[in-house]
Amino acid sequence: MKGLVTALAPILAAAVASSAGAAPTPAQPEFTVVPGQAIVGSFSGFGGQMNQHVYADISGPPPDLPGLETKLLALQPQFVRVFFNTTEWTFADRLASFVRTVQLAQRTGAQIDITWQGSTFPFAAANMGRFADVLADLLQNRGVDSLWVTLFNEPNSTQLTLPQYEQVYRLLDSALRTHGVRDRVHFMGGDLVGTESPRGQTQTDWFTYMANHMSDLLDAWSVHVYWNFWEPDKIERRLDTEVRAIFAAIPADLRRPVYVTEFGVRGLPTIEGEQNFQPGVWLDGTPMTRTTEAAFQQAWFMIRSAALGFSGLSEWDLDAGKYDNGTQDYSAVGPGISGWPLRPAYNLLRLLTLTTQPRGGDIVEVASAADADPAKLLAAYVSPANDITVLGLDTDGGRLGTASNDPIPYSVGGLPANKLFPLLVWNADGKGALSDVGFLDSGPTGMVQLSVPMNGVFALTDAGLPPLR
Repeated sequence: MKGLVTALAPILAAAVASSAGAAPTPAQPEFTVVPGQAIVGSFSGFGGQMNQHVYADISGPPPDLPGLETKLLALQPQFVRVFFNTTEWTFADRLASFVRTVQLAQRTGAQIDITWQGSTFPFAAANMGRFADVLADLLQNRGVDSLWVTLFNEPNSTQLTLPQYEQVYRLLDSALRTHGVRDRVHFMGGDLVGTESPRGQTQTDWFTYMANHMSDLLDAWSVHVYWNFWEPDKIERRLDTEVRAIFAAIPADLRRPVYVTEFGVRGLPTIEGEQNFQPGVWLDGTPMTRTTEAAFQQAWFMIRSAALGFSGLSEWDLDAGKYDNGTQDYSAVGPGISGWPLRPAYNLLRLLTLTTQPRGGDIVEVASAADADPAKLLAAYVSPANDITVLGLDTDGGRLGTASNDPIPYSVGGLPANKLFPLLVWNADGKGALSDVGFLDSGPTGMVQLSVPMNGVFALTDAGLPPLR
């Protein structure tokens, strides 16, 4: 306990000073929330991929599956992606596991995206009716309210042509209408990677085709983003310079909301000459998923995505299981054989999901003062009940050679006056934990001041929160 109090001391001091009026108040805040200026309407929120085979023989299945379910339910992911692999039709236990996974996602309250993982074009074209049977069963018999559906994972990394891609969607559209469930299914197109396809097609080609030929089908588009921990500037390049620039060039009436349905941080592929499975390791050989450094960069990515106008995010991935015969472990919850340990990314994601409930509010503008530190990154969420949450961090905390435990001051205005705002901080202790620091009073000017360690992430909110356990 003494160590935690010591770690939180700078934050607690700032909270007390702000509430008591003891600290000097700047004339103008460094950042100002503009609640009436929405960047994203009906924000779908933060979440991740659930492994559809976690209950199947290929994954063990692992021990204490109820323990995993408890942890995922407590996480309250808002947007969950689940693969449908064609081997589900070969192995009955895999199909049963897929259904059980989707039902778990439904129990969390998340919006659910089912992604046809991949196949040849002829197989997909011949089996969309069969896939529609699976989707209709979920909706009509398994307690699932509604679904997003995406066809083909990273199709622009395959030989699939754009007309073939469109054709498969139209086949599924027709089959779902036959079942009478098309009105409960939203189509998402894309899942695009940033590289040129084997056929020489660029991301621009794919977005342009979806806009011009599939706007009657698609309700949203999606992309995937991965980066090496030593190259975090790819976050800005991929999100803004590439995807948002392409989006802005498409006529407004043809644009669709853009989601990130996979993202993650990669580490060193080898250590002392030994090859490691993905996502690799940190500089000292620690698996990336166990590091606060990876979770911090994920926070950077998610907050920046929200501020840029992306409509929802699904990190790769939430729980450890076997998708196929390969080996990887990006999971926020570690393997069942180890007791489903909660990794730093789990606590980080929980900070975001707990403070942006209920789903469906707006991401709004946060205006920066002329002298604001450009390394500081903030985003604001206004819930359907008009609760305000401000998320923030200092991007220097995610760069090699710059991170430290020095407290970073923030001043945030544009908040309701004379209101108490709970302050939650991730990684205040340097170990990736989530801390409920206390309350800050916005005072008569609607402004608060706080300090957070450089490698910490904060959420300032006036929403009601469950107790942290």
